[in-house]
Amino acid sequence: MKKEWLLAALMALVTLVLALGVVRWLAPGLLGIPVDLRVVRVSEAVPAFFDNVFRPEDREGEGLILNDPVTATRHRPLVAEANLMGEAGTLFGPTDLLGFRNRAVPVVADVVTIGDSQTFGSNVPMADNWPSRLAGMAGGPVLYNMSVGGWGAIQYQDLFGKALALGPRVVVVAFYTGNDPAESVRLAYEFERWADFRPAPEKPGPVPSHWPPTDGEMWRVRFGDGVETVFTAAARLMSNDRDQAATGAGYAIMAEAARRMAERAAREGAWVVFTIIPTKETAHADKVAAEGLDAPADYRRLVAHEAQNTAALAGVLEGLPNATYVDLVTALQQAALGPRPLYPPGPDGHPVGSGYHVIARALSGAVMAHLPAPPAPGLHAVRVPGKDALALVLLRDGGVWFFGSPDVAAANGWTRSADSAPLNVRDIAQLPLRGVIKAVDPARFGP
Repeated sequence: MKKEWLLAALMALVTLVLALGVVRWLAPGLLGIPVDLRVVRVSEAVPAFFDNVFRPEDREGEGLILNDPVTATRHRPLVAEANLMGEAGTLFGPTDLLGFRNRAVPVVADVVTIGDSQTFGSNVPMADNWPSRLAGMAGGPVLYNMSVGGWGAIQYQDLFGKALALGPRVVVVAFYTGNDPAESVRLAYEFERWADFRPAPEKPGPVPSHWPPTDGEMWRVRFGDGVETVFTAAARLMSNDRDQAATGAGYAIMAEAARRMAERAAREGAWVVFTIIPTKETAHADKVAAEGLDAPADYRRLVAHEAQNTAALAGVLEGLPNATYVDLVTALQQAALGPRPLYPPGPDGHPVGSGYHVIARALSGAVMAHLPAPPAPGLHAVRVPGKDALALVLLRDGGVWFFGSPDVAAANGWTRSADSAPLNVRDIAQLPLRGVIKAVDPARFGP
C-alpha cells in the first residue's frame, strides 16, 4: 500500500509540473510572467523576425534574383535605384525591404499592382513603368507595386492575400500571355505546396522551351513608318500553342488563380482589376496585317492561338465577383499602328516607356472608378479599431487632429451630423497626425 501511495503521489507531482509547464508556455501571464519577457526559441518553424528581415545573405553577393521555398524566386531587397548590379544596361532598382520595386513599404496603399516583369518594368526606370504612370493618372494615390520578374499566376494568388494587409481599395492583377502559362504549370507540378492548382494529377507533358531564341527564330521587321523591332514568335508559342497540353493546363491554372483572388477580394471588400498583357507579336498583329507583311508561320500561329487563349481567359475574368476586366490587346494594337515605337528595336518583349503609358492609360479609368474621394476637411467620426466606439477628428491643413472629448469638440463650435457615415482608420492613415485638441480655442480649432 505504501508503494502504491508513493507511486500515486509521484504521478500527481509529475502531472502538476507538466501542467504548469504547459501553462507557462501557452499563457505565461497567468503565472505572473509578462508576455513581453517570454523567451521564444529560434527555430526553423519560427525564425527570429529581425534576423529574417535583415538577412545579410539577401543584401550581399551577386545577382538580382534570389531563391524562395514558396514563390520559387524573389527579387533582392534594398537595391538602390542607380544600381550597378546585373548585366550592362539592366534597369532594376529601386527595391524596398521586401524586394519589390518601390522606394518604401507604405502603411496603407490605395492601389496594389501584382504581375511579372511586364509590371515590374524591367527595361525602364521605375518612373516609366506602368504602375508609376498609372499612379500619376489616377491623381496620385498611394500605389504599391508587388511584381517580380518570372512569376506566374500562382505567385500572384499567393501575394494577393498578403497585399490585402495594406488595405487597398483596388488590386490590379496583370497576367502576361508570353510566359505566365508555362511558369504556372512549372510551379504547380514542381512544388508540392501548390499541388491543389494542378488540373490533372500527371504533368501535361514537357513545356517546350525556345528561350533564348536562335537567330533563325527571330523575325526582324521594319515597318513603313520606320519603326523597327524583332519578333520571337517561337519562344512565345511555348505558352500559347493550343496543340500542347501544357498550354491548356497553364491557362486553366491562371483562371483558377483569378477565381481565388476574386473570391478573397469579395470577402474582404477590395476590388480587383484584372487584365491580360499580350505578347509584343500580338500587339503588332494589326500593323503587320495592315502593311501586308509576309509573316512567318510561327508568327501567324502564335497570333491566332494567343487570341483564342486570351478570349477564353477574358471570358472567365469578366464573370468574376468584385472584379473588372480591362482589355489591353485592343489598346496596344491601336497604339502600335502609329509611328511611335512601343517596344525596343531588338528581341526584348518588354515595352518601352510609351508602351507602358498605353497600358496605364487603358487601366486608369477602371482603377479610378473604385477610388473614393478623400475625406473633406472638417469634423469626422472615426471608428476605433477593436472597439465599438467612435473618435472625433478634425481634418485640416492636410493633417489630422484628435479631439480629447466630444465636449471639447462642441466647445470649439463643432457638431456632427447624425447621418454622416464614420470613417475607418485606413481613410486617414496617410495623413500626418497634428496632435490632440484639449483646449477650447475656436479661433484656432473652430469651423
